[in-house]
Amino acid sequence: MVFFPYVPRRSQAAIMQTIKHMLNSEKDIVFESGTGSGKTICALSSTLQYALENNKKIIYTTRTNAQQRQVILELRAIRNKNKDNTEEIFGIGLQGRSNMCLLAKNNPDFAKGTPEELSKICSNQKKKVKQTIDKPNKKGCKYFRNFTTSPEKLEKAMNWVKEKLPTVEELIDFCDKNKICPYEVNKRLIRDSSLVIVPYIYVFDLMIRNMLFDLLAVDEKDMILIVDEAHNLPNYIRDLYSSQLTVWMLNNCMLEAEKHGDPSLATGKVTTSGFCKILTDILIDLRDTYVYGILENGLRKTSYKKTDAFIPSQEFETEIISRIGITSKTLHNIISDLIAYGEKIKEYCQKEDKLPRSYIYSLGVFLDNWISLEMNQFTKLVVDANNGKNPRIEAFCLDPAFGTEILKYFHSTIHMSGTLEPLEEYRDSMGLADDIELVAYPSPFSKDNRKIFFVSDVTTKYSEISQNEKIISKMKNHISDICNKFSKNTMVFFPSFDMMSSFMYNGLKDSVERCLYVEEQGMSQSDLMNVVSEFKNSSSKKINRAAMFSVMGGRISEGLDFPAEELEIAVIVGIPYPKPTARQRGLQHYYDMKFRKGWEYTVEAPTARKLLQSIGRLIRDENDKGVAIILDKRAPRFKKYIKDLEESKNLVEDIDKFIEN
Repeated sequence: MVFFPYVPRRSQAAIMQTIKHMLNSEKDIVFESGTGSGKTICALSSTLQYALENNKKIIYTTRTNAQQRQVILELRAIRNKNKDNTEEIFGIGLQGRSNMCLLAKNNPDFAKGTPEELSKICSNQKKKVKQTIDKPNKKGCKYFRNFTTSPEKLEKAMNWVKEKLPTVEELIDFCDKNKICPYEVNKRLIRDSSLVIVPYIYVFDLMIRNMLFDLLAVDEKDMILIVDEAHNLPNYIRDLYSSQLTVWMLNNCMLEAEKHGDPSLATGKVTTSGFCKILTDILIDLRDTYVYGILENGLRKTSYKKTDAFIPSQEFETEIISRIGITSKTLHNIISDLIAYGEKIKEYCQKEDKLPRSYIYSLGVFLDNWISLEMNQFTKLVVDANNGKNPRIEAFCLDPAFGTEILKYFHSTIHMSGTLEPLEEYRDSMGLADDIELVAYPSPFSKDNRKIFFVSDVTTKYSEISQNEKIISKMKNHISDICNKFSKNTMVFFPSFDMMSSFMYNGLKDSVERCLYVEEQGMSQSDLMNVVSEFKNSSSKKINRAAMFSVMGGRISEGLDFPAEELEIAVIVGIPYPKPTARQRGLQHYYDMKFRKGWEYTVEAPTARKLLQSIGRLIRDENDKGVAIILDKRAPRFKKYIKDLEESKNLVEDIDKFIEN
C-alpha cells in the first residue's frame, strides 16, 4: 500500500497483496476484477514498488492507444503521493511511428504506412540528415535534425517529460511546437524509465519486440509484463499472425508492374502481371466453388448464403502449378523473384521520398508463408468480402499460443480484465502454465446500485425471427419505450452494425423521440470521441436526455467510461453469439480437439464477455447506479456469468421502480 494513492476499495488490498506474493515468487497471475474496480492502479502500485526495489523494468501493454492515457494519469497520482521518489517514479508511453512521427503526421501518404515502411522512411531520413549535417543544403527530417544538432532543444524536451509525465498526445503536441522528434525523445528516455506503456504489438510482433528490448537494455528475466484488457489478447494475436490475399491486392500488383516494368517469371512462361491475373482467376474460382457452391452448369449446390468456406490446404498452389504448367520448385523460384523485384520497387520509392511500399513484395511474402504453414495451428479459408467485389483467401491462425512463447521468459506476467471468466480458457488459449495463479475478485460496488433484467418475449435468434415477424416489432417497441419514457442517458447495444442498421431503417430511428447519437461503422477515432462527448454532455440536461446506438464488442462498449449520470440505462439487443462462419467452426473444432471445450471456449465465453463489457459501462465507482436490460429470452443461459439476472414481466414498471428506489 506504500505507493497506492487512494483510499482502497474492497478487494484492492487483496489484489495488491496477491500480486506482491506472485512477484516475489517469480510466478504469473491471471485475474478478473469487475469493470471500474481499479485494476490499473492496483497493478501499477504494487508492481512499481517491487520493480524499484529489485531493479526491474515494467512493460505495461494495452489494446488501444487511448487506454495508455489512464496508465499515465495513475502514474502521476502515485508520484504525487510519493514526493521522495519523484525521480525514480518515471514512465513513458510509446506508440507506433504512424502516431508519433511528425513527418508522417504532416504527410498523408506516409501516415498510411505500415510499421516496417515507416521504419524504412525514418532510417532514410536520418541518413540524409547525417550526410548533410555540415552542409548548407540541409536534407532529411527537420525534427530529427533538431534532435541531433540542438542539444538545448533536446535537454528542454527531456526535462519537460521527466517533470510532467505527459501522455503520448501531450508529448507529440509539445514536440511539434518545439520542432523536435517525439519518437527519438522517448527512445532516449526509455532507459531512465521504470515503466514503459505500449500497445500489444510491441511485445507480440517479433521485429518490434526486438527493437523495444534493445532500447530497454535489460534481459527478459528483469522485465515484468502487465497485460491490460487481457480478454482481447487471444483474438489480437490470431489476427496478428493470420494473413490474407485479396483481389484488390492483386489488382494493385498489376498496376505496380505496369508502372515499374513487367518482368517475366518462371524462365519466361509468364509475366508478373500475367501471374497476378492467373491468381485472380484462381481466387474467384475458389470463391465460386466453395462459398457459392456453383457447379459446372452454373447451378448452386445450396440455397442459403455463406460468406466463407474451408479450402483444401494445397489447392491454391496446386491450381497455380497446373494452370501455368510448372513444377513446385519453379513456383518457389517465382516467389523469390517476386520478393526480389518488390524490394527493388521499395528502394526506388524510397529514393523518390515516397512510401516504400510494394504490393508485389507483399504478394511474394504471402505466397512464401502460405505454402510453408504448419497446418496444425492454421486453417485456410476463401472469403466472399465486400459483397463479392473483393474475395480473398486467408490463412487463419487458430491458436494464439503460436505467438506467446515470449511469455515464458519474463520475470512475471500479470493478465487482468473485468471479463475473463472462465479463467482456465484464457490460460489454456495463451499457452500459460497449469500452475499459474487464477483469481476472480468480487465487484467492490453494492449490488443494490445495479439491476439487470431480461425479457422472454423476444430474441434475435435467426430461426425464430424469420418465422415470426412480430418478434422484431416487439423488440422495437421495447427499445423505443425505454428510450422515450425515462429521462436518463440511455445506450442501446446491438450485436452488430448490420443489425443496428436493419432496426434503424425499419422504423426504430423514427420511433425514438429523443436526441439520438449513432456509432457508425468505420468512424474515425476523433469523430467517435466527438459523438460520445456530445452524448455525455446531454447528462447535464434535467429532462429529455440523449440516447445512443452502439455495438457490443466495439470501442464504446469496451474502452470508455460513463460515470454517474452520463449513462444510467443500458439496453442489450439480443445475445451477441459469433456468426456460424467457417472461421468460427474451425476455431470451435480446434478447441474441441485440443481441450474438449470447443463450445465453452469459443462461443459461450466470448459471448458472455461481450455482454458483461456492455453492462459494465453502467457502474464505474461506488456512487454510480444503473439498470441493464437484455432483450432476449436466451439470457438465462448466462446466469453463471451474470448472477443478478432477473426476468421482467413489465419492463417499464420494473425500471421505473428501480429508479424511484
